[in-house]
Amino acid sequence: MNKTFSLTRMLWKSGSGLFGGTIGKSGSQVKRYLLIGLLFAAFLPLAFTLGTIIAKLYDALAPIGQEGSLLGLGLAVSSVVIFVFGIFYVINVYYFSQDVEHLLPLPVKPSQILAAKFSVTLVYQYVTELFLVGPLLIAFGIKSGAGPMFYLYGIVVFAALPVIPLVIASIIAMIVMRFTNVAKHKDRYRMIGGAVAVIIGLGANMLFQRYTRASLNQQELQDLLLSGNNSFMDTAVQMFPTVKFAATALMNELAWKGLAGLVLFVALSALVIVLFMLLGEWLYFRGVMGMSESGSKRKALSSSEFEKQTKQSSALKAYLVKEMRILLRTPAYFINCVLMCFLWPLLLLLPVLAQSGGTSALSSLADFIGKSDTTGVVLCVGIALFLFVAGANNTAPTAISREGSSMFVNKYLPVPYGTMIMAKALSGLLLCCVTMVLLLAAGAVLLHLPPLLVVLLAVAGIPGMLLVTLFGLLIDINFPKLHWDNEQKAVKQNINVLFSTLFSVAIAAVVVFLGFYFKLSLPIAFGGMFILFVGLNVVLYRILMTKGPVWLDRIEG
Repeated sequence: MNKTFSLTRMLWKSGSGLFGGTIGKSGSQVKRYLLIGLLFAAFLPLAFTLGTIIAKLYDALAPIGQEGSLLGLGLAVSSVVIFVFGIFYVINVYYFSQDVEHLLPLPVKPSQILAAKFSVTLVYQYVTELFLVGPLLIAFGIKSGAGPMFYLYGIVVFAALPVIPLVIASIIAMIVMRFTNVAKHKDRYRMIGGAVAVIIGLGANMLFQRYTRASLNQQELQDLLLSGNNSFMDTAVQMFPTVKFAATALMNELAWKGLAGLVLFVALSALVIVLFMLLGEWLYFRGVMGMSESGSKRKALSSSEFEKQTKQSSALKAYLVKEMRILLRTPAYFINCVLMCFLWPLLLLLPVLAQSGGTSALSSLADFIGKSDTTGVVLCVGIALFLFVAGANNTAPTAISREGSSMFVNKYLPVPYGTMIMAKALSGLLLCCVTMVLLLAAGAVLLHLPPLLVVLLAVAGIPGMLLVTLFGLLIDINFPKLHWDNEQKAVKQNINVLFSTLFSVAIAAVVVFLGFYFKLSLPIAFGGMFILFVGLNVVLYRILMTKGPVWLDRIEG
């Protein structure tokens, strides 16, 4: 146990993200604490809004005796979110950290290595859970007038809740990745395996939701709600049935029934961990052994092929191609930067398609969009969506960080710094445009968006996404994270991504507010947004072209 704890502590401290990193100078420690404070301050409005919604739902459900269903549904939904995010965390921490072959020679058991990696992943999930389950427990406790025992039980539930969904996510990832380490070109197959694991996770989430909603028809659902005595809880927890024990414990914290539920929930979580460790030793290490090996092919080139391979092109094009090849060939970059561009349409459509009445909901939304007096608002919402997905893309805010210790090589390349900056910005913009095209195609097919609206969304959306891309690049140039020992830390544990996301959310919120508050018409909404984004892009472009080379020259690789 001591070795597992020490290994977990070492893996945690060796991380280069916001919460990781080794102990350094006091100034860097103060900066880290300030960033952590900024992170929590940025998400406090979201947590407060969620708590307010939960309080209002409690007021609506309490008179009919269904307030306990709110706890069950909240814990079940949180488990689903943890499961989906867990797929990404598991792939990055278990496989793309590339530290297993350094850990195997140590005097520790394989199960201790797996337990340490699971613990590190679990801590990251606690951060996610804090903003989901925290408001639920606090709001429910205040509205129900709960005593200290409720909050004590809540702490235990909070600690145990992510275990089962994270174990399920880990097993899915390990089964898929187990068969990606048998081929010569392991990086390629790991990228495919990671993509398959993510898709399986999303598909399972969709099946959970669809099964839950299809298990009862509307009349049965209404009868359950009106029968009182928290009878709806069994239906609310069907996505993750094990959380029923946790909800029962919180609802009966002063009775033996509550204590029994808590003990069962904790015991089940502990049993799942034991089974996971036994299964993990067989699955995980067979999929991770030899992961640093790679294959290569040798091919004799003819004179014409050699000329084609060495044909001169512009420095901007050559550097852009280099950036895209690295993004596509590096598993950690592919999963976190490229694959997400294709997953956003699925993530946005799955909650709707998983419902039994999803098709009718899309039809109603299409009718709303088709109204001539709402097209301006629809344009603003569409642009806000493009801004958000651009901010959530990891490519631009990690463009300099991904260079790592090889940053010094750029100082010797016969390429101006301004050209490098633009190539990195274009690589991020291209990936954002892929998402935009997929979203517009889905909107045209499912929501019957008018052709004119699709064109205007694309024309105004590109400058908006470029604005977010340039801002993310500006942040990363000033605060690059170059000291990392594996690629996943450069993209997954980089605070610059958070700043880019917060910036995009702020701009998107302003766009939506202006559209709804002033009820902008389509021409005014398009013209105003296009001029605003182009003007801001000119400002950021000038900053990057004048100050960017100076900042890059000061960076030490």
